[in-house]
Amino acid sequence: MKLYAHPDNYKTKKALIAAEYVGLEVSCPQNAGAAATGKIPVLETPKGCIFSSTAIARYISRISRPVGLYGQNLIEGGMIDSWLEFSTHELEVPLCTWVLPAMGVTAEVPEATACAKDDVAKAMTVLDKHCLHNTFMVGNSITLADISVCCALIDAMRHVFDGKFLKPFPNLMRWFKLCVSQPEFAKVLGKVAVPEGQGGKEAKEGKEGKAKGEKAEAKAAPKKAAKKEATPKKDAAPKEKGDKKKDKGAKTEEKAAAAELSPEEIEKQKKAKLKKVLKEGGKRGVEIEGAADMGGLQFFCTSVDEPEGDIDLLTQCVESMNAKSDPSEEERKGGSGHIGKMVFSVGVDHLAVLAYVPDEKLKELNCQEWLKAVLDTQGGEVVSKGEKVCTGKVKTDADKGRFPLKIREPMILEANNFLRKKGLFPEDNDDDDDEMVFGDDDFPSM
Repeated sequence: MKLYAHPDNYKTKKALIAAEYVGLEVSCPQNAGAAATGKIPVLETPKGCIFSSTAIARYISRISRPVGLYGQNLIEGGMIDSWLEFSTHELEVPLCTWVLPAMGVTAEVPEATACAKDDVAKAMTVLDKHCLHNTFMVGNSITLADISVCCALIDAMRHVFDGKFLKPFPNLMRWFKLCVSQPEFAKVLGKVAVPEGQGGKEAKEGKEGKAKGEKAEAKAAPKKAAKKEATPKKDAAPKEKGDKKKDKGAKTEEKAAAAELSPEEIEKQKKAKLKKVLKEGGKRGVEIEGAADMGGLQFFCTSVDEPEGDIDLLTQCVESMNAKSDPSEEERKGGSGHIGKMVFSVGVDHLAVLAYVPDEKLKELNCQEWLKAVLDTQGGEVVSKGEKVCTGKVKTDADKGRFPLKIREPMILEANNFLRKKGLFPEDNDDDDDEMVFGDDDFPSM
């Protein structure tokens, strides 16, 4: 099939990613931009043409029912449609107002850009809250909803978002990284990095200023060197080029030695790190308690960032989650000790995993059995065994395509599936009157 559309447009990429999932070969002619097809993308099929990017993406997603891009049942299909509408009207409209001027496509109107930023933040707040309790937008696998929302964010990730703007949306960023790491996404989108630190126009100006400063220092360096140059020693021999390289290497070593931290500084860093770990654990404990109360959950599987794969820190993070909450505190912490949990933390060379089962659930679930079942799916190993707390890790294996960030979400799914088999996790029920339905009150007013 041929797709006549601009190949670099994020809407085109929705259809191409969906085609990768269903195994459909779709070519996008090089000259099929706006000049050739006007403003409407068209998919040419043997039985006729389909126009409109959303209609094309929906058609391709429905080609293979087993793949499940349009859900596994009617309710999931309806939820996917809901998120497609949300993406189109609540996310993409303000994003275009903000992103297109940065890409040089349209002229910038400062007032409109400011409003657009606020609207994007509101939409992303909704998505972040949804991703707190859901690995994917709908169901337990990638659907067109994930593809559409992810593609809508791509240009913003590359042109306007920075670490400061994205900081309030950790759950959304976890989901986004999961999506773009999938082979089908990567084949169409290429490498997509989540911005860190400051970005945008301010960062660009900062980098330019830094570059100018470095150039100025480089020009001034010979003059400073001339002033500081002392009278050579009588016995000193002329330096050869090789000697200069040795001197340079020696200076580098000296700087590295000077940069080594003292024991006091190392201890200070450890305390600062532990403080962050405990803070994240305390905050996540409150979130888990609230989510469990709303959904009637006895167990909760999630991930944390601050331990960075360190099993000892991960253990202390979970202890902070389980700590008894003090209602009198201005900022509540912990409170989820009565809820069983499996917590994951991504490290550089491994994924750390901790399973916790409270006293009242020990007769229903064996902590060691739960952890081992999940670790075995990725060739992991048990590090410590206990009645209530067990830990393990899965080492990175590039040859097998086993990377901590990539395997984290599938393992969370496996942990939940194990609970389902034990009857300890709520089952989805299409006829349940309590099915989650979003109304106007769930979304901030635009």
